[in-house]
Amino acid sequence: MTFTKKKLAAAIGGTLLASVGIQQAQAAVDIDNTAGATALLYASEAVIGTSGLGLTDAATEMDIAGIMAVNGVQSDTDIRVTLTLSSGTFTAAPTLTIDADGAGAVGCLDAVAATAACPATTLFSGGTTADSTVTFNTSTGAGSVIAGAHFNIALAGLTVSDQSAITATVSTEIADSFGPTDLADNSGAYLSFGPLLSVAADAGNAETVAIDVAQNSLYFAGGATGDTNINVGGAIISVAATAPVGIATDALTANSIITVAQHTITAANGFAAFNQGTAATGSSIKVNGVAAAVSTADATLAAAAAVVVPVGGNTPGSQNVVLTVPAKNTVAIVETTLTDTVTSVTAGAVYSAASSTGTVSLNSLARNGSSARLTFSVNPTSSFPMSIRVTNDSAIAGPVTLTLTNDDGDTSTAVSLTAITGGPTGDLAKGASTGLLSMANVFAAVQAADATFALGTSSNKLRVAISSLTPTIVLNAFSLSSDGTTFSMVTDAGA
Repeated sequence: MTFTKKKLAAAIGGTLLASVGIQQAQAAVDIDNTAGATALLYASEAVIGTSGLGLTDAATEMDIAGIMAVNGVQSDTDIRVTLTLSSGTFTAAPTLTIDADGAGAVGCLDAVAATAACPATTLFSGGTTADSTVTFNTSTGAGSVIAGAHFNIALAGLTVSDQSAITATVSTEIADSFGPTDLADNSGAYLSFGPLLSVAADAGNAETVAIDVAQNSLYFAGGATGDTNINVGGAIISVAATAPVGIATDALTANSIITVAQHTITAANGFAAFNQGTAATGSSIKVNGVAAAVSTADATLAAAAAVVVPVGGNTPGSQNVVLTVPAKNTVAIVETTLTDTVTSVTAGAVYSAASSTGTVSLNSLARNGSSARLTFSVNPTSSFPMSIRVTNDSAIAGPVTLTLTNDDGDTSTAVSLTAITGGPTGDLAKGASTGLLSMANVFAAVQAADATFALGTSSNKLRVAISSLTPTIVLNAFSLSSDGTTFSMVTDAGA
């Protein structure tokens, strides 16, 4: 028989593709979800050189299977099957077999309707190392192909030039004395790339305790006086739950990609309290219990020695970063942001360590403190002038900031008391009070820092809030009568 433009009248059909999710394959890739497994996922850590990257088959994982004809193919009918890949080129000529299930079961009948192997196929075109398309021919002869028969196209490997996802399309054409007919194409995901490894923040054991200003910022407020250490979390190298395969379509572990990893902790404001040397034993920066050394060139960096990464990656809680001050600490702990940078070393030239190298944020160090608020303040230009007075009635000096909220609920940017005319020039000293700070001057300082803040549209009253890095703080408000003869006072002792 020959292929012509006529259409076959017989009721022979194909099947439409059911879209397949990308997950790890363990048998021939089934592009219509009726046989084998779903699309292949290769490790994106694979390095692609200027001549491309060769992906090789370990067994049958790279083969492509799917339904060829739902209703079968009658005798004396030619069959032509074409595979087209969206990218990549074959490393060797593929082969085609026709069977019952895409896995080798007998899929044809002979002239007396007895079960028989399907006829052999021959390569018609394509299939070279420069091609991404291949076409095969065969004929049923005196026999026939059973209903639901599958194609199984065996691939030895592919050469890819990038990590774009590849789709496979298989088209089947049959021809008998009535002429040719196209069966429905099968098209689906064939392979893609994704990372085996990643760097993730691990805050499972991190503590949220603050630097305790009541202890002169020498210790942490961990519930006991003299709390010397804090766990700020860590960074772990994780293995993907759906693990991709290697370039030989083989199983990978973390050590297929990397051997060791180093953690470098960065404190934006330095490690002074945790790096006091032999003069004050007990201070340290540790990653998983191993000391990290502060750089002599940059006091904001502390690097731990590189350690072997387990085959399954790091378990949660295994890379905790713990900062410790001496039991008799004399160096104040400063507020700072903290990060952990993981730098991995590759196991060879085949794979890259990029996915297992990265930086995560750790818990920051912040001091505790106190606050106070005034729920009513008059218009800054009111005929009843109002002023506030802030008192640090603790034994610890500290900075104080202020915000205003209008009656529409808008809150201003925080400003330091030092920005207000009449305010302190620095930290509010222990036991000290500010002078009277007029609301007009307070409002002016806030607007200088936050030009978008204004009085409410429906009401021109304000609320005042202060925050301090001192154990306690007190906010007083004074309002003078319009004739200047009497005044009233409101006190908020803080919270």
